[in-house]
Amino acid sequence: MSEFIKLFPDYEDVFYDDLENHKKYFLPICSFNLQLLEPSKNEWLHIVSVKEIYDGCVGEESEEYHTQFTKSDMLGFDIIDGKYKFDSDWNYFQAFNEITPEQYGEDFSDLDIEYNMNEAMYQLKKAYYNKHGKLYDKYSYRPGLIVDDIRRLERLRQLTVEDLEKDEDSDYMVERAEKKLYGIFEELNIEKKSLEDSNFGGENLMNKPTLNEELLDYIACIEGYDFQQNAADQIFLFHDDSIKKAVICFEYT
Repeated sequence: MSEFIKLFPDYEDVFYDDLENHKKYFLPICSFNLQLLEPSKNEWLHIVSVKEIYDGCVGEESEEYHTQFTKSDMLGFDIIDGKYKFDSDWNYFQAFNEITPEQYGEDFSDLDIEYNMNEAMYQLKKAYYNKHGKLYDKYSYRPGLIVDDIRRLERLRQLTVEDLEKDEDSDYMVERAEKKLYGIFEELNIEKKSLEDSNFGGENLMNKPTLNEELLDYIACIEGYDFQQNAADQIFLFHDDSIKKAVICFEYT
């Protein structure tokens, strides 16, 4: 892993302020220095996901809180001192309730359960990465994680890194991981191509960030399922230095 890349970075290193709310809604996946793309630049950007990805588009039910850069499946951040500040109201999100083990007997919506599932899987895969120095690259089939009630959360939380280590080896998963640039990126736009000319062209993006009718600079793309239970197939990062803005877009294929 390059010295210019940090996987599973700390919230304090990613978000500028209001850590309580940023921790409530976001999953910090990767921080990287723009020197990977241009040696003259020494600035950190971050790729993040959200905990409430489950069914439908993130933010599709909260149009009154949309901004120029925060819409359905699109999240805008102001960049302040190399860190992110979410540019909309927290009411943009729907799910935020942590389910404790004492509450397993209560009724919860699927969205609330999956919010907690995504957090739990993120922590499990973070622990695996911290131990092995690489993303999880085995094959697992766990029917217990797809049952229709709270038991799936209880079972996920019982899993350990040692359980993941016992999973079936997969040549496909290893090959897939080896194709990733620096072990993380599906694409890193070193050649500064337009989005349309890139390998991952974002054809299925619900929204794309524009300024004065021009698309913001396309920076990178990663696969979401390396980090949480339910995820976007691809997570895109866009950036505009003139307005100090970073935008995350989710794509499902």
